[in-house]
Amino acid sequence: MIIIKAKLPHQFFVYASNFTLESMIVTISNFSYDVFKNPDDNMGKLAKKVNYEIMINKQVVKHTADLVQTWLIDMLYDIVTKCDYGKKNITQKEALHLVALYNDYIDSYEKNKIKKSDVWLRLYAFFGEQKKFQTSYYFKDDFAREKYILDIVSKKHHQKNIFNIDVAKEFSEAVGFSTSEYSLILFTIFLMFNISNGIINSKNIVTDFKSSILSCENILKVMDFNCTTIEEFRNSNLKRQLLYSKPIIKLNDYYISPNPHLIQSLFVNSNYWIIRNKYQKRNSQQFINAFGIYFEMYVEELLEYCLKPIQFKHIEENNKRKRADWLIKIGNYTFIVEQKSAISLLGIKQNQPDVEAMKKHILKNWGEAVRQLSETQHDLNISKPIKIILVYEDYYKAECLSELFDLDDSLENDYNYWLVNIREFEMFLMTHKSSPDIFLKIVEEKIKSEQEQSTKGRELDMFLYKNGIKKNDYLRQSKIIEQYNNIKNALLSQKALNDNSKKEG
Repeated sequence: MIIIKAKLPHQFFVYASNFTLESMIVTISNFSYDVFKNPDDNMGKLAKKVNYEIMINKQVVKHTADLVQTWLIDMLYDIVTKCDYGKKNITQKEALHLVALYNDYIDSYEKNKIKKSDVWLRLYAFFGEQKKFQTSYYFKDDFAREKYILDIVSKKHHQKNIFNIDVAKEFSEAVGFSTSEYSLILFTIFLMFNISNGIINSKNIVTDFKSSILSCENILKVMDFNCTTIEEFRNSNLKRQLLYSKPIIKLNDYYISPNPHLIQSLFVNSNYWIIRNKYQKRNSQQFINAFGIYFEMYVEELLEYCLKPIQFKHIEENNKRKRADWLIKIGNYTFIVEQKSAISLLGIKQNQPDVEAMKKHILKNWGEAVRQLSETQHDLNISKPIKIILVYEDYYKAECLSELFDLDDSLENDYNYWLVNIREFEMFLMTHKSSPDIFLKIVEEKIKSEQEQSTKGRELDMFLYKNGIKKNDYLRQSKIIEQYNNIKNALLSQKALNDNSKKEG
């Protein structure tokens, strides 16, 4: 027995050219769902190693294939856009060998492609996408929060809520369903793909639901709304990121979900993106601006729930220059918080990111936040506050903030800036509410890591977890999680998919 490893990148494409496109896509989907449903103890739903043996050119090849979810997405894109195809349906062992060749191809590509000056930004993007797979168990929380903001917060009378957007009406006009109906159908589709390992024959869809909402017609309508063709995928300017907005491939009579995480992400974020895209087609920033206000209102609710009125206040605006949003005082610590609801472009969120777009995002959004925080500190004459950039998007590592100061030398880093996402902030404040001593310990550990610019991790999430804070009790105690539970219970009330829904929790 011999061990063979691909030494030349083109070996992957040569080997792939033996097989049909359809069989390779199906096998990639099967691998992705296997990792998702049968996770490795160490890598979770992100990756797993599979050992295999195969006869190649009359020699037994013994090798290991790394089934990494993000690489499988890359591999699918490269197969669709760069490969010639054969007439042979690929077997599982052949598919594992193809993956192993791709692992080597990617390794070689990355070494030759990455500029030294961009290495950290590329790594952050790489880890950012992988993090979404490793923390996919947060999908219930993320869905509940977003739906609560869009369905409930947007309707509230508030001095800042001046946009008068009827979210429910705008959404219904766009897709023909209410937000809850649409989410219910999407969740059903996710479970159907989960049962079938990512392959659904359009001619064999049978439903036995009590609700007319979950009819075959509606399920097909929503799948068609969120699917792409091989030709569209091949020619899209979004490249592989098209699968984040259209995570279903229509191939002859089959609907193929190449990756379960992408369907799950669609379930979490589709309500937001459908309305946002509707306004973008009008060349209007109204919804993006409105969502920023909704996010601020949401944080105000969070502060009211977790803190005493004396502990926080909204910072009054200065006519001359912008100020941060919130001033929080807990014990001997003062926090200045600036909220940023901006969502990164899809081109940033991938293994091979658009680095220049990433730099623009960091400079524009975080640079503005740092200036507002610094100016607010100066205007209010606050000595050594902790300055928090609170982002809605859970993508960037806390260490990414250091890159801002390298990109813009006009900004001074006093190492008291924290990059925190909304999930971390919820858990952070709830820790103060329930366990003040642990809260102070977390603050001290986080301050130390920033001052030392620790290379062992500086994410607030890491310090929360290390101190036993593993669940988002705010979403549960405030009943916001009911936004997800309502969808789950609506599905559980149906006859079909009952057992599988229970497994999803």
